[in-house]
Amino acid sequence: MTKAWPNPTVQTLPDQVARTILQRIATGELMPGHRLPSQRDLAQSMGVGLAVIREAVQRLAALNVVEASHGSGTVIRPFRWMPLIYDPALFHLAMQRIGIRDLWEARRLLEGQIIRLAAERRTPADLAAMRAILKRADPLPTDYEASQALNREFHLALARAGQNAVLEDLLAPLLDVRTEGAAHRFSSTTCRQTWAAHRVIYDAVAARSLAAADRAIQRHFEIGPIALQEVDARGRAAGNVSAVAPPLVRRR
Repeated sequence: MTKAWPNPTVQTLPDQVARTILQRIATGELMPGHRLPSQRDLAQSMGVGLAVIREAVQRLAALNVVEASHGSGTVIRPFRWMPLIYDPALFHLAMQRIGIRDLWEARRLLEGQIIRLAAERRTPADLAAMRAILKRADPLPTDYEASQALNREFHLALARAGQNAVLEDLLAPLLDVRTEGAAHRFSSTTCRQTWAAHRVIYDAVAARSLAAADRAIQRHFEIGPIALQEVDARGRAAGNVSAVAPPLVRRR
């Protein structure tokens, strides 16, 4: 007899406290090097017990968001993007502290290697999975969210075709990044261009052509609701490119 799974639990008080602290870091109210109020002051201001504050701080310390030391208090650490892999609640913090350009560029470089591995290692099952997603995109999606959902599936299928689980896990959170205003720029034209680019990617992988794979992924990042070139232009104009966070529930 199969043992029953436990019912999911609601968000705990330490989770809520940790998220509140993350939000203040994301907005810039708390910056790297700043100290948090004492745990006793935090407990009083939030109306929770000291044990709740201690557990919340421990969770943030485990993610390298803060550094707590006896006698020195709790200090906000310089942020690094790697915790994105482990806690989707940090997406908003990453977008505010890093900016979309670095993450978008990282995705471009990562996928440049993924497609080459896919061209070398793909199996018939991998090609079938990619074809199935392309088939679902015909007729074309009529709204941004539907197109993005299929887009995510396609790029993860491409990553799986590379037969490298680490690269797949590195790519997954980058696919969840949403650029500011991208939904408003969605149109039938950009959708058609995007899925045409996906079909070119598929053809390159199916043909096992590294040269075609390089051209295909380059073209992919030159089109769509927002391209790396546009990110660069906006960054030079504004000095910083903002973005919005994706849903807090990770899609896996």
